[in-house]
Amino acid sequence: MANYKLDSIDLNAGRSELHNALALTGCAVSCNNLSAGVAVPFVHSHKNNEECYLVLGGDGIFFIDGEELPIKAEAASVSIPPAAAA
Repeated sequence: MANYKLDSIDLNAGRSELHNALALTGCAVSCNNLSAGVAVPFVHSHKNNEECYLVLGGDGIFFIDGEELPIKAEAASVSIPPAAAA
C-alpha cells in the first residue's frame, strides 16, 4: 500500500474541497475559482492553524486584521498565522 494519497483538482470548478479526498487529518484544503468582482464575504480566524492562499491569476484584496492587502500577481502566496482575522 502506498504511503501517499493522490487526487486531481478541477481548477474550473467554483470550489473543490480536498480534506476528504486526500484523507487529511490536520488541515483543510480547498481550491476556489472566483469570477471578477466576486468576494468571499466572511472574516474569520483559526486558533491553531495557519491559513495559506495561493493566487494563481488575477488581482484581489485580502482583509487581514483590519488591514487591506492588495494582491496583484499571477502567482502570489499569502500566509496568515493562527488567530489573525482574515
